[in-house]
This record gives sequence, C-alpha cells and structure tokens, in this order.
Amino acid sequence: MFDKIRSILIILIILFFTGVSQADMGEDALKINLIKYDPYPVNPDTDFSIWVQIKNVGENDVSGATIEFIPTYPFSIKPGESAIRNPGTIRKNDEFVYKYTLHADKNAFVGTNTLEIGYRILENGFTKREFDIEIGTDIVDARGTVRLEKSALFPEVLMSGDSGTVTLSLKNSATEYTIKMDNKDYSMNAQIQSAQLMGNEFIEVTSDPYYNAGIIGPGDSIDLPFSIKIKNNTPDGTYFLDFNLKGAARLYSLNLKIPIRVDSSSIQSTLSETPKLNPGGIILSVANNRPNSLNAATVIPQGNATFEPAEYFIGTMDPDELFTVKFDILARKEENVGFKVRFKNGNNWHESETLVVKLNGSSPFQAGDAGKSSLVPIMIIFGTVIIIIVGFFIIMKRRRAKIA
Repeated sequence: MFDKIRSILIILIILFFTGVSQADMGEDALKINLIKYDPYPVNPDTDFSIWVQIKNVGENDVSGATIEFIPTYPFSIKPGESAIRNPGTIRKNDEFVYKYTLHADKNAFVGTNTLEIGYRILENGFTKREFDIEIGTDIVDARGTVRLEKSALFPEVLMSGDSGTVTLSLKNSATEYTIKMDNKDYSMNAQIQSAQLMGNEFIEVTSDPYYNAGIIGPGDSIDLPFSIKIKNNTPDGTYFLDFNLKGAARLYSLNLKIPIRVDSSSIQSTLSETPKLNPGGIILSVANNRPNSLNAATVIPQGNATFEPAEYFIGTMDPDELFTVKFDILARKEENVGFKVRFKNGNNWHESETLVVKLNGSSPFQAGDAGKSSLVPIMIIFGTVIIIIVGFFIIMKRRRAKIA
C-alpha cells in the first residue's frame, strides 16, 4: 500500500513540474528585441542589417524554439540567407543575438515602415513582434491622422458572380499644417504606408494593395478603389471585408469592416393583356424588383414570329419602377412566344427568366361582360327552382283530383 501511494505522489510531482515547465515555455518565456539596424535610415532598393536579441526570461530552459523573420512588404530576406534560426536549448537567463541581412524594396514608403519578427515554441503557437524601420534620407515626423470618410460600392448591390468596385475615401482629420509640441514643430500631413482590402470565402479582392500611397494634407482626402468579385452561388446577405491601413510615424492604423451587399433578385415581366384582348399584339408589364438601379434594360421577344419592334429598349430602371411595353405580332408560325429582359447591374450583364405567352389563350372578361356572365348561373338556378315548384303544385293538384 505504501509503495502505491509513493508511486502516485511521484507521478503527481512530475505532472506538476511538467505543467510549470510548459507554462514557463509560453509566450512570455522569451523576450525578443531589435537592438539596431544599419544603415540608419535605410535607403530604398538597398540591403541593410538588423541585430535581434533573444533572451529567456522564464524560470526554466526552453527547447525546440525557432526565431523567424516574417517577409512583409517592403522588406525581404536576402537570397541565400535563411529567415528561420534554430537556437536549440535556451537556458534560463541566457541571451544571444542574431544578425539578418534584409532588402528594402525600391518603392518602399519613405518614412516609418514595420518589420515583423517572431518566435515559435513547440506547441505554444507563434508570437510576433513588430519593430519600426525608418526609410529615406529625410525622416518625416508626421502627426496627421486618417479616418474613413465614406465607402462607396459600384454597383450599389451586387448579384452572385458579379464584379464591382469598392472605393474608400480617406481624409486627414487635421486642421493645421503644423503643430508645436515641446518647442518643436511637427507636420500634420498624413502619410499612408499601405492600405489593403482582404477578401473572404464568398468575395474575392482582385486588385493589389496600395503601398506608399502618398501624403494627405490637413483636411484633404484620397480615394482608394479596390476591385472585387462575388463568387458564384453566393447566398444573399451582407458581408464584411477587412480593411487594414498602416501609416507613418505616430499615425494610427485603421482596422475597419467594409459592408458588401449581395441580392439575387432580378427584373420581372408579366402579361398585362392577353393576345385575344389585344389582337395582333402583346402588352407586358416590366418591373425592377432589385433594391438598386439597373441600366440598359431591353425586352427581347423570342419565338417563330415577326415582332414589331424587334427589341424594346427601356434603359435605366430605378428600384420598384414599372414600365409597360407593347409588341405587335405581324406574322407567326407557332402558338407560343417568349419574352426575356437583358440588363446591366453595374458592368455585369444579366438576363431574366423567359416569360412564355400562349397566343391562343382565353381572354379575360371585360367589366360589362363580367357582370352579365356572373348572372348566368344564378338565372339557371332560379329557373330550376321555379320548375320544381310548378311541378310540385301540378302533382299535388292531380292527387287531389283523384281523391275527389
């Protein structure tokens, strides 16, 4: 019995210290710093070096860690050099320095750019750190801030399979060109380092991000258009795309949700008057059931017949707008014809479902005829009742005569 208890205690102690060790190997076990980079500042389209310090600040040794440079615009690893370093076991309080040779893109933003380095410890995931790198011979100390003034979608509401454009208007909310702080003048220009709209499982962003988009003066705005495509068979609804903006020094970044609306409703055409009521012609009612305007709407007849006009051009149709169109049939060789509507939603062509019309269909009653026709069943019933009553009295009269 004593041996069993001792074994259980040993197992519990091992599990306890294992848990402590695993906890110490979490994201706070290592500390990563960018000591320096050279040259300062970095020039576009040149190589430069960075020195990264790694220190174990936990209570236990760390094994299986990797130190990783993350290539993000405008920085890349020099060809032939590894972005991943494997330090092996890092003992408590140990620290060491890695040197990376990187390259700055020729179109890199002049100002403060962000460089990303991280580390991974066994199964504890990836921990990322961001460090500022100044690019350009003149370091700009700007304090302007940017906000999203408005977003516009063309077309306003998309259909499944459509392509469209999202235009984001960014504005510098500053009102002065300079501001004095601590006896030093600061520029209130807002500098955009990068702006990116990201897609999701239903919507694809087909245009590239904007890098080094320029400077926005106080009170000024800039429009950034992004091309998007709705994937086929996308359900109706409102979807949100992530918009990320990074600015220069002291410019707050933006992380916003941009709404995109998808609606599959279309143009609907119905028969206004039957062919028998309007001999030699057909009158249709065409309605826009979509929540946005449509362009180049055209009613196209189909069938083995001659129509006048050959096509009926409506043009722009606002939401819930109704048009009445008439076709004359000059000659026909079949009893059924069809009508469909072709239209544009933005720059996307669509066609409605075909409306089939039977040329030999029965005509509806006119107002006067409808009143007369409705009396026919009543008159028949009334006449039948009269006949039954008269017949009853005749039978009764004959029976009484026989009795007498």
